[in-house]
Amino acid sequence: MGRKKNNSQYHFSKKTFLYNQFWIVYYTEVHKSGEQQDFATFIKAKSHELCGLILKKKVKEDNPNVKIKSLRIFMLHKDFISKGSKKLGPVDWSYVHRSCFPNLNNFLFKHPLERKEGYDHRGGKTNLEHLKTIGFKKGQPNYSTLYRKGKSLPLTERKGKIWNGDRWIKWNREEMRNAKNEIIQALILNENNRTKAAESINMSKHKFYKLMHRCDTREWWNTNYPAAKRIPPKASREERSATQKRVMAERKLNGTFKLPNHTPELEAKRVNAVRHYKKVFSEEHNKIIIPKIKKSLSENHNIRSLAARSIGVKVSTFRNWIKKTQHLVNWQEEYPSEYDSNRVKCLKLIK
Repeated sequence: MGRKKNNSQYHFSKKTFLYNQFWIVYYTEVHKSGEQQDFATFIKAKSHELCGLILKKKVKEDNPNVKIKSLRIFMLHKDFISKGSKKLGPVDWSYVHRSCFPNLNNFLFKHPLERKEGYDHRGGKTNLEHLKTIGFKKGQPNYSTLYRKGKSLPLTERKGKIWNGDRWIKWNREEMRNAKNEIIQALILNENNRTKAAESINMSKHKFYKLMHRCDTREWWNTNYPAAKRIPPKASREERSATQKRVMAERKLNGTFKLPNHTPELEAKRVNAVRHYKKVFSEEHNKIIIPKIKKSLSENHNIRSLAARSIGVKVSTFRNWIKKTQHLVNWQEEYPSEYDSNRVKCLKLIK
């Protein structure tokens, strides 16, 4: 079935014309007392939206205590059919021209419409008592109990039974055993993940669970084939750090986080301990890398890039090692590079 086409009024409502069009507007005026009155009028405007704005502004100008609602706007055109199922003739168009707003007299011609008793402004019924006779009734008796085909059983009582379209009957043991073995095999292949097990045998999860209850009890399945617990994904280091900082900031703001016996002396002791640790770590690191640097330089004619490549590190890392250990070893004198010596000669010539 094809998609329903939008009527001409839908296209007119989305379009802005180059010249004024004539629109018929049905609306409802609501007074402060709660009274409502329906009207119809003609508006001259270039668009659907502008037509509504003109009407609202004029009604508010005439009576500030009145609000309008339920605007239904239709553009008049050559094929427009009125409520009497006839097209507009020359006389009808002349009435529209003479009664439309805005006009020279700045007067809004509006025709009051009668509302049927028991209907709202849109023609819908306000008395909904008849709805009580439609559909299912609450309580006993109702359609479901009067015309029930079979007796419903809770899941806990469906073990070893099958529905034959009329009632629950005893299930053939051989068929039940085959169905149970199929479920067990699917659970084993999918590591007790019941959703994936249901998908593997082309069955919905809801139907899979019902079949499990018909083959055995819930306690038996949970004991022998417990459902796999989902492990949440491990947060990255940056996410954990951001979470800890946020929690600590909130605790400090609320005054619930206080370091025990935190004094300036303890802070100074902590800083000295950190510095001592970094110093010891740096010394141990230097003892390891200095022999490695000397060996790589001697094997590669003191060329830093080749030495870095030979020990499998970046050139920048190798140069940082040299820079951090230059207070222990004079690398420029003990292992002069060919490129560095040429650069020194050039600098002397320039000077």
